[in-house]
Formats: sequence, structure tokens, C-alpha cells
Amino acid sequence: MTAKGIFSALLLLLCLAGCERASFEISEGDLAVARVAVAERDWPLAERLLRRCLREEQLPKRRWEAWNMLLAATNSHVTEPHASLEYLGAMLEEFADSDDKTRSILERMGVLTEELHRYKRAADVWSAYIGLVDLTSEQTVYGYRRLAAVQFSLRRFDAAEDILQQCLALSLPDHVKVLCMYDLADMDSTRERWQESADLSLQILDAEPDAELAGLTGYILADALEQLGRVDDALVQFQHVRTTYPNTAVIDNRIAQLRKKRRK
Repeated sequence: MTAKGIFSALLLLLCLAGCERASFEISEGDLAVARVAVAERDWPLAERLLRRCLREEQLPKRRWEAWNMLLAATNSHVTEPHASLEYLGAMLEEFADSDDKTRSILERMGVLTEELHRYKRAADVWSAYIGLVDLTSEQTVYGYRRLAAVQFSLRRFDAAEDILQQCLALSLPDHVKVLCMYDLADMDSTRERWQESADLSLQILDAEPDAELAGLTGYILADALEQLGRVDDALVQFQHVRTTYPNTAVIDNRIAQLRKKRRK
């Protein structure tokens, strides 16, 4: 290569390096100013900067930060949540190669679609969620519970029950899976399947769950016992869970009603 050719090549490399540096400085500058705008709750400015950043930025780490700040800005001042759903869809496509990011995106999509009452879409999202690899036991059970709840909202009662039974069949710690059993007992109660609800509640309580779950389960059991005509047993159970159920006033009201019923 001639001296002139070498000089031209070096000039081209310097130009490319300068352009790359300029692009980096612009996108990083947008991101830095956007952080300040978000902190100051200047949502319109933050959105403009973050959209421009996402048009120009190439580094995945900064793109992930920009997407999440854009979601935060949108959720903070836009009353139409469909915009957030569109952003999450774009994020899901972009970060499909990252299991951890995909899990985070699907979780947010699932919750949002439920809030929008788009239950069929939510069922697809939660189905994809539980199909991910490397979920923790807690995340796995969480996904199964959300999917079952969505199916129940769609009045697909048998499907919801099957999902919870699948959860219970998983090789996971019992103290985690017991939440699926609680949901199953709760669904049976909602469907007025009182004996099934009572039986499941007793199984849960026999497993000695934490105080919060014991209180919630005890309420379901007491309610089922009352509906089965076992008023005295129901009264004892309501009294037993009075200190562990989240709303003491509800328990006191049920106790008063049962005492009145017993006097008749």
C-alpha cells in the first residue's frame, strides 16, 4: 500500500472512531439527562430523551435501563396503559435471548394484561412464563397461581383446577407448593364445593403453614364448616383464627352472626 493509501485508511479509521464516540456521547448524554428528568418527574422530557436514546443506543445494558425508565415515565403520567403493553412487547422481542430479562418482562406483561381484563392474553403470557427455565421454586409457583387465577376469571374452572393440580405434582418444596393448595381450596369455596374446600383446608393446616397462611386457610375452613351446617365447629374455628386473620372486624362479624344463629 502506498503512503497515500495508508494515510487515507488511517483517516477513515479516525473518522469512524470519532463518529462512534459522538454517537456514544449523544446517547449517554440523553440517558444521563433522562435520569435527572425522571428524578424530577419531568415525564414529557424524560420520554423524548429516552425515545431518542433507544433509536441510537446500541449497548444492551443502557438499552435495558432506557426501556425501564421509559416504562416508569409512561406509567407515571399516561392514563392509557396500552402504551406500556406495547413497550413491553417490544422489550420482549429485543431481549428474547436473556431468560432473566424475559422473565421480568413476562411478569409485568401478565400483571398488566390482567389489570386490563385481557384474560386470554394473560393466560398466554403466564403459560410462557412457567415454561421458562431456571425459575426459582417461588417463581414457578407464582406463575402457576397466576395462570390458574386467569383461567378461573375466564370461567374455565376445570382448567384452573388442572393447573393447580399440576403445580402440586411438581418436585418443589411442600411449603412453597402449599400456596397452590390454598388457591384450590379457595376456588372450591367460591364454587360452593364446601366439603372439598374443608378437606383441603385441613390438609394445609396439618402442614403447619406460617401464621398468615394459617389465618387465611382457617377462615376458608370456618366458612365451609358453617355452610355444611357445623355451626359449633365453625364458631370454634373463627375464634381460633381471630388473631391471625388480616381483618379482625370480619371475623368478629362472623362470630356474632354464628352466635345469633346458634341462639335461634
